Amino acid sequence: MATMKAVRIHGFGDVDVLKYEEVERPEPQEGEVLVRVRAAGVNPIDTVSRAHAYRVTTGAAHFPYTLGWDISGEVVALGKGVDQFRVGDQVYGMPRFPQEAKAYSEYVAAPARDLALKPAKLTHQEAASIPLVGLTAWQSLFDSIDLQTGQTVLITGGSGGVGYLAVQFAKWRGATVVTTTSTRNVAFVTNLGADTVIDYTQQALRDVTSNVDTVLDTVGGETLRETFQVIKRGSTLVSLPGHAGVQAIGDELAPQYGVKFIFKPVHPSGEQLAQMAPLFDAGLVKTHLEAVFPLKEAARAHQLVEGGRVRGKVVLSME
Repeated sequence: MATMKAVRIHGFGDVDVLKYEEVERPEPQEGEVLVRVRAAGVNPIDTVSRAHAYRVTTGAAHFPYTLGWDISGEVVALGKGVDQFRVGDQVYGMPRFPQEAKAYSEYVAAPARDLALKPAKLTHQEAASIPLVGLTAWQSLFDSIDLQTGQTVLITGGSGGVGYLAVQFAKWRGATVVTTTSTRNVAFVTNLGADTVIDYTQQALRDVTSNVDTVLDTVGGETLRETFQVIKRGSTLVSLPGHAGVQAIGDELAPQYGVKFIFKPVHPSGEQLAQMAPLFDAGLVKTHLEAVFPLKEAARAHQLVEGGRVRGKVVLSME
């Protein structure tokens, strides 16, 4: 039996439940490829799934359970019926979400449709930081909102994983970007290209902006409530799953303000990852890694993400 290293949990809890273990290496089934994982992204949904604080995942009903969805690595074997990849291809993706993807592993058997060739100019660590947050930003801005050139979009949490890519995607589309962040991240978000940066520790949204065409909220809570006060009637407001009470806030305020409220999770798409890859290769959109940890130090990565002050992304390396 071929084996590999993986980080698994045998029950919900704090970071102590993360166990670095020897496990059986998977084999690719029909429609799948086997990826030698070089790096895996760490997302807030990983930490809340581990702690059982928010049940967005449908695969965490059994133990042992392997966390993670973001991967970047090399195709080492092909399942039956796969013709879009070859052994040796460098790929990235967010397989199976919200089902168990087992990204915190040295090898992952992933549906080929969920993968794309990684941006050629990025390292595996950089590429692994993209899929979940990149797809969330892309689907929110271009599928849910259908953001157009010349529109003004408010993106809350502009320095976070989803926010910092959303700012760059929106600028690439030709939109005017208003965003919020803390004092320490004002320069960072400004350098991403945001047109107006609001320091939420010093300023209220309504004192700085008004009548925006659309909103992508990545924060929830009181920030989400404030966004309703500055968006045009008849516009679309997208908020992300993962924050307590978001659906209730949207259901309460959307009718009052005449706003279409959208609240839905991201879904895998190799096609969309292929569409965004050239933007990274051309330098039009850039990644930012807050920290990189070896796989066996996943607990440290989770502690950093749970601190809530990550700029960009945290990644696990298998190299």
